[in-house]
Amino acid sequence: MSVRLPEEVLQKLERVSITARHAVESVLTGLHRSVRRGLSVEFAGHREYLPGDDLRHLDWFVWARSDRYDVRQYEEETKLRATLVVDASGSMGYRSGALSKLDYARALAAAMGFLMVRQADSIGLVTCDTRIRAELPPASTMGHYLNLLEVLEQAQPGGETSLADVLDSLAARLTRRGLVILLTDAFDDVTKLTKSLHLLRHRKQDVRLFQIIDPAEQDFPFHGMIEFVGLEREPRLRLDADRIRERYQAIFAEHQRRLAEGCHAVGVTRDLCRTSEDLAWVLVRAFNEEA
Repeated sequence: MSVRLPEEVLQKLERVSITARHAVESVLTGLHRSVRRGLSVEFAGHREYLPGDDLRHLDWFVWARSDRYDVRQYEEETKLRATLVVDASGSMGYRSGALSKLDYARALAAAMGFLMVRQADSIGLVTCDTRIRAELPPASTMGHYLNLLEVLEQAQPGGETSLADVLDSLAARLTRRGLVILLTDAFDDVTKLTKSLHLLRHRKQDVRLFQIIDPAEQDFPFHGMIEFVGLEREPRLRLDADRIRERYQAIFAEHQRRLAEGCHAVGVTRDLCRTSEDLAWVLVRAFNEEA
């Protein structure tokens, strides 16, 4: 599935802005009175050049001395630094309709990335299952955004789910205040996941969790004898769907309750998204303060 957004979706998203209550200490992103251009004057250090970085920020003096391509960094490159964390575990490959959960997560991540780059904010990307599979550090150029799309397109549903380990690793490297957006079905150990979300909050990250589920996972519309095939190495089970429906829905509801309570306890905003929902409406509902 291509994650490049159709023109009609971009038009729907025209008035949507992405904000993070605690990610910035100045004016909220999307409420800019003027577009920030260039970099601030406080030099912070160097990092290795990555494809998509603006060539104007290369430090040619470092290259002359060491034949190494480094980019100069400053304290405030943009008003917002965000990292999209896309769960690419096996369960994200499930679909009952046109889009799998991973398809939906990739499209949603692409839309968010477009909005942020358009308003001169930095956006990074992590794809993961039991560990980080691909990573792009935050940047705000259109070239970087095109690289982000390529990484999203390459993401395929992989192994088991272990979000806690991934988030703990990410939290250890986040030294500046920012926003972490997690796109996942959250079919993981709720206690471990909540602890990792709390760690991110402790590291001064605003965190938003988009829980992406397939309608069939919530509604359980199956009847008769059905063979259920696990996507993360679980055994195949042939069961009477009508007999297990009530038990399944009780377990699903309990997981949702614990996840909602855990997110609330650590100050994480949780948005429940069904893959049948219109992408633009999900963004408007989540991020437009006037919606």
